[in-house]
Amino acid sequence: MPWLLALVFAVTITPPSDARGLDTVHMQLRWHHQFQFAGYYAALEKGYYAEAGLDVQIHAGAPGRTPVEEVLSGRAQYGEANSELLYRRLTGAPVVALASIFQHSPSVLLARSDRDIHSPQDLAGKRVMLIGDVTDADFQAMFQNEGVPIDSLDIQPSSYQIDDLIAGRTDAFNSYLTNEPFYLQQRRVPYTIIDPRRYGIDFYSDILFTTEQELRDHPQRVMAFRHATLRGWQYAMQHPGEIIDLLLTKYQVTKTRAHLEYEASSMRGLIMPDLIEIGHMNPGRWKHMADVFVKVGMIEPGYDLDGFLFDPTSDTELKRWKRTAFVGTIVIAALGLLAAIFFAVNRRLRHEVQRRQDAEERIRELAYYDTLTELPNRNLFYDRLQQAVNHAERTDSGLALCFIDLDGFKAINDDHGHMVGDELLRSVAARLRETVRASDTVARFGGDEFVVLLPEAGDPETARHLTQVLYDSIRQPYELNSCTILISASIGITLYPTDEQNVRDLLSAADAAMYRGKQSGKDCVVMWGDGRPQ
Repeated sequence: MPWLLALVFAVTITPPSDARGLDTVHMQLRWHHQFQFAGYYAALEKGYYAEAGLDVQIHAGAPGRTPVEEVLSGRAQYGEANSELLYRRLTGAPVVALASIFQHSPSVLLARSDRDIHSPQDLAGKRVMLIGDVTDADFQAMFQNEGVPIDSLDIQPSSYQIDDLIAGRTDAFNSYLTNEPFYLQQRRVPYTIIDPRRYGIDFYSDILFTTEQELRDHPQRVMAFRHATLRGWQYAMQHPGEIIDLLLTKYQVTKTRAHLEYEASSMRGLIMPDLIEIGHMNPGRWKHMADVFVKVGMIEPGYDLDGFLFDPTSDTELKRWKRTAFVGTIVIAALGLLAAIFFAVNRRLRHEVQRRQDAEERIRELAYYDTLTELPNRNLFYDRLQQAVNHAERTDSGLALCFIDLDGFKAINDDHGHMVGDELLRSVAARLRETVRASDTVARFGGDEFVVLLPEAGDPETARHLTQVLYDSIRQPYELNSCTILISASIGITLYPTDEQNVRDLLSAADAAMYRGKQSGKDCVVMWGDGRPQ
């Protein structure tokens, strides 16, 4: 019923404040005009804001002009922010989150591949550019989760210039997945991505927000603005080429068309419009983000999130919708239409509840699987390994753990590009999955590292035999991008309970055995118990 909602909003909007009879409001973006804010441009240019009775003025961001401050000062009624919005709320600012556009944060650290930086641990003692305020909470949490003390890093204030990474003036650079990697690819600079999501830190991003005062004084205007904005985002994700044309012709962005196309393509994996309703917010994930703030010492325990999340289906908002619909119906139709509206809203709410439950189930699934290879990630692997150890202890049996690192993978990335490198990782994952037994578990640990759990293989002979099959499978040629790729692997094996007695020590021993193989010339299998390459 989009036409009906628009009608209701038009009837109840605050009296007009411009010559066209529209209510003027201001929207503050985080940064310069670019595809990152495509939905707001689409809502304006396609007339969705005007249909909702709004004359929206969109303001680009700039250094020293932050959306939260602009909205709190009253210079704008609406803004778009990252996780700093939650921090400001928990420290007393009366801000209200209306919708989360990005389901996953694009914030990552980039490093040059030739600096041998592949994980958070590799950053110890290195120069790392960070913004230095609450927007770095995801990085701080990642370092803490991975046991990297923040004082072990040489923190530099961000220059916002990717050339500092290219020229070697810094070793790691705070970046957006949707932006800076394009520059590096254009200049043929090989790079490594350190993404907090791979280490259990997954924040919302690009959050539409307002203030408690705006919601209290103009509830229908808030509903109208949110509804029109989400319509704009749906249109933008379906018609990216049209929005790119608009950015180049009307907004005079300095990015090239190719760069904007890269940005639009990269954003789909973060917004997930084909899977999750745009704007979806899960209170549980907000609580997790707040818990991360507590963990890194940004806020104190005992926080309160009441009133922070806007819920258009809450009892209070339903009453406002019914009152608004009643007034609109009296003006336009009969009381019978009002009953039909209530019935339709009720049905839509039931449908929405089901959609949210389905979306939450999918999000939980994504939290435990690697997006590139579709293998279990380290979170799920830890759980399965612990279960296997518990089972082995109860049944007085054993298991084997293999730690696999591809040999020369960096050279393949450098020679053939990251797209071929990613395809190789997917092919290796597929071979491992096809080779193992049904009871085994293959997982991607990060980068070009894989781990394999082999239950009921606690004796050296069985472990060596099963691992040799994996080793031989990896070494078979790969036909990728019209060329033949050959690669080998160094594999470390550790046994439970012969070698180690707990999950952490098993992983450490398998990793150490693999490195013995690397040091002895690579392309081999090493058993932790003897350290002799096969």
